[in-house]
Amino acid sequence: SKPAAASIVDDLLNEYAGLFPGPYWHLGGDEYQALTVASPSTSYPQLAAAAKQAYGPGATVADLATGWLNARAQVVRGHDRTARAWNDGFFRGGTVQADKDLEVAYWTGKELGARPPVEYLSAGRKLINYNDEYLYYVLGEPQTFVYPTGQRIYEQWTPLVVRGTTPVPAKYDGQILGGSFAVWSDRANSQTQDQVAAGIRMPLRATIQKLWDPGRPTLSWTDFKNVANRLG
Repeated sequence: SKPAAASIVDDLLNEYAGLFPGPYWHLGGDEYQALTVASPSTSYPQLAAAAKQAYGPGATVADLATGWLNARAQVVRGHDRTARAWNDGFFRGGTVQADKDLEVAYWTGKELGARPPVEYLSAGRKLINYNDEYLYYVLGEPQTFVYPTGQRIYEQWTPLVVRGTTPVPAKYDGQILGGSFAVWSDRANSQTQDQVAAGIRMPLRATIQKLWDPGRPTLSWTDFKNVANRLG
């Protein structure tokens, strides 16, 4: 709701765009606390008022958040970057829509108002698979997270399995740009660096294999593990 805050963020985006190479820029956008409560307009009246002032009497806090995301995307486009954001930074309906070229980094379907992957894909958006059911290594295993295993990824996951354990229709394969394994340090002291490296070793190898060849594996998990150990 404060333009000065946007100016600070834009200054940082402009500064760091020159320090990090590559064609993509992840804007985040997830877990916005004002939209995790039952009534955002009641809990955050300043944001509700700012939304109406910016976008009209029917606008909501979600519209204000979407407008913020679009404005930050415009900044990184000025540096020839393709912008992406977490799936829970895109909101259903509303007065303001997320820019059509924003790519979706889909990580979970557990958040309030969760939208299935097909909603984004059927709208023509490109998507990166971060499925937290398989590809999230969250230190300390908070909430319902458990450390992923290479065997489960190898035997069950493909880039089409974007949310939970069910794949999206194969017709959307061309819009799924790939997948990404993520390590999050929620409880940073739960493991040492060496323990993390050991814990993600086979999950990473399985993820890479299934990105390279998402079909049914020809090798058993034991045989695949033996090959991985032989290669180092």
